[in-house]
Amino acid sequence: MKKLLSASLLCVMFICAAVETVWAAPFSRLRGQPLRPGDCIGVLASGSYTNDKDFQGSLELLKAQGYRVKLAPSCKAMYEHFAGTDRKRAADINAFFRDDEVKAILCVRGGYGAARILDRLDYKMIARHPKPFIGFSDVTALHIALGEQAGISTMHGPMLVSFTRPNFDSEYTRAQFFDGLRRTIPLGEIPMPEERELETVLPGEAEGIIVGGNLTVLTSLVGTPYELNGKGALLLLEEVGERPYRIDRMMNQLWQSGLLSRVNGILLGDFVGCENKGASPIEDFTLEQVLTHYARLSHKPVLRGVPSGHASNNLLLPLGVHAVMRAGKDGKASLVIDTVAFSGQVE
Repeated sequence: MKKLLSASLLCVMFICAAVETVWAAPFSRLRGQPLRPGDCIGVLASGSYTNDKDFQGSLELLKAQGYRVKLAPSCKAMYEHFAGTDRKRAADINAFFRDDEVKAILCVRGGYGAARILDRLDYKMIARHPKPFIGFSDVTALHIALGEQAGISTMHGPMLVSFTRPNFDSEYTRAQFFDGLRRTIPLGEIPMPEERELETVLPGEAEGIIVGGNLTVLTSLVGTPYELNGKGALLLLEEVGERPYRIDRMMNQLWQSGLLSRVNGILLGDFVGCENKGASPIEDFTLEQVLTHYARLSHKPVLRGVPSGHASNNLLLPLGVHAVMRAGKDGKASLVIDTVAFSGQVE
């Protein structure tokens, strides 16, 4: 009996070790299908309210590209600051994932409110209906929850209002958005806007699935059931309108929570309006000094310049797919996405 118990214990330990190894290894999450002409894009508001006049031009743009559009009730709803109540906004997300006619889901805008509805989503159902879910900024909360809880790949990129606001729109953004929706081959080395290159912050090479998004939202989920695990991943970070000492505070929280130790590498997107304006002695540190400090603290390769975030050039970047980053000692860097963003394709 003792021999049998010992053998059983060894077997269980072996299986656990194998599962841990597989879980930690690079992999791609469940993915939807690329879009085709005539497909339906579901548009919803996950957080803040916006006047529907703000996105009429963008709706016409989607239609001009050959897509049908289905608007969720949240697009025209208002409840205080939000686009309808938490219950109704969550219901729109669940409904669009359940609706097989809807081939992709595009958020109207960010703002605030996505984190309030995370406990109202049907993650088991969503896992059975993976499809592109697109947005950035406050939508980061949904990217993380859908990845961690439902195990699906989402897309960090422009929202509906992005195409009608000059500070969020460019030829690069539009081209990459519509190309990304229908791409059936790996993106490869990410395309960069003219006169812009990726740069090394801390040299090295790393691989893993891409996760992350807005720094403030990401930090707000630490200590909740929806926080990002990030083990073995490449962590994308972007921010807007935060002074360097606040960036330091948030990066310190990610460091002390263990996230910066768990990831394999860090990808820095745009940090718009985050430079030191010299208004107070507390802001003596520059943004570069803060980011470099945590890069060295993490002992992970770090590159910057990913066209992602609150700037006019915003790449449609698949999250939850495998990529390789190289940050050279010569200062030059690259990010290669070697996995097709959608399922059912030859890789």
